[in-house]
Amino acid sequence: MSTTEPDGRAALEGFVGTWRRVVTDPLGFFADMPESGGLAAPTIFLALCSAANAAGHLLVGRGLTSGVAVFVGQVVSAYVAAALLVLVAQHLFGGRAGFEPTLRVVAYAAAPGILLWVPFVGAFAWAYGAYLVVRGLERVQALDTTRAVLTVLVTFGVLLLVAASRRGGAPVF
Repeated sequence: MSTTEPDGRAALEGFVGTWRRVVTDPLGFFADMPESGGLAAPTIFLALCSAANAAGHLLVGRGLTSGVAVFVGQVVSAYVAAALLVLVAQHLFGGRAGFEPTLRVVAYAAAPGILLWVPFVGAFAWAYGAYLVVRGLERVQALDTTRAVLTVLVTFGVLLLVAASRRGGAPVF
């Protein structure tokens, strides 16, 4: 079963099938995922997952501002995380892929993010998304599982430190 990346309108129509494959067969999905071909299809997928998450925030009454912030934050964070993952993977763990294949991994790993707004379930969705990033990095960066996990953990640590410095305090562990 090959993974096809729909473009434009077809991306909207194929979203559910792609989402299902990412969530239920991540190894197969990432094995078939092309490493190039532009960022439109993965960005549309990411935007749809982010929009579903933002709609969930609106549904539980967190307000329009919160919904917009969630949507924008999730999309921007994916691009920032992909850039950091490339730096960490290449410079610390011998990764081989550039930004595009890494962003593709991060964008498709956002699939469980449609449930981030659900109390308690959101934590599991976040953890499964991290698992998906590890599986995708193994393939595109040609890393073993240990190095892929370390890449994700180091990147997450850097993001925590940056967030803490922007708030003016130290991270609480």
